[in-house]
Amino acid sequence: MSPRRGREIRLLIMLALAAGALTWAVPFAWMLVASLRLESASAADIASLIPSGRIGFGNFREAWNEGAFPLWYFNTFLMCAGILGGQCVTVSAAGYAFARLSFPGRTWIFYLFLLQLMLVPPILIMPNLTTIISLGLYDKLPGVMAPYFASAFGTFLMRQTFRSIPRDYEDAATLGGANLVQLIRHVLLRLVRPGLAAFAIVSVS
Repeated sequence: MSPRRGREIRLLIMLALAAGALTWAVPFAWMLVASLRLESASAADIASLIPSGRIGFGNFREAWNEGAFPLWYFNTFLMCAGILGGQCVTVSAAGYAFARLSFPGRTWIFYLFLLQLMLVPPILIMPNLTTIISLGLYDKLPGVMAPYFASAFGTFLMRQTFRSIPRDYEDAATLGGANLVQLIRHVLLRLVRPGLAAFAIVSVS
């Protein structure tokens, strides 16, 4: 391939990437323009990227003054932290059980557990709501967090992480007098931190 041909291909690639980036940025530009409009717009003006009336930051000031943003941010932080904390406990326990413990039907139960990944989330709305109401958690933060405490993806990830750890660590800890709780807390959980960190990133995002 000649140098000129290579430059032409690179130019075409850059133009295609620029067109894709521009298409991706249009909705964000529209949201910004719409937020800066100070007057009610007509149907034609709403879809325009160039506002016809006055613009300013009055909408932002009004939203900030009327909204309870500190409370909303606190609730968001509390909910994210609570869900992530609950998930780390449940996926670690389930992942260890499926990776290390031997019990009848372990593989089939694990496969059934993974069926959650195939369910469309709206299917679970009514069962979750019924359960939350029966537990007396309706319209409370724990009721919002509870349906997310279990994660099939997190269980699968932690199962694979626990399976990647050599059993020599467990044997050495057992010979040293560690019981099951000490083994999990002081040995295995320290070794699966990368898996927990990866799951935490996926869960929060």
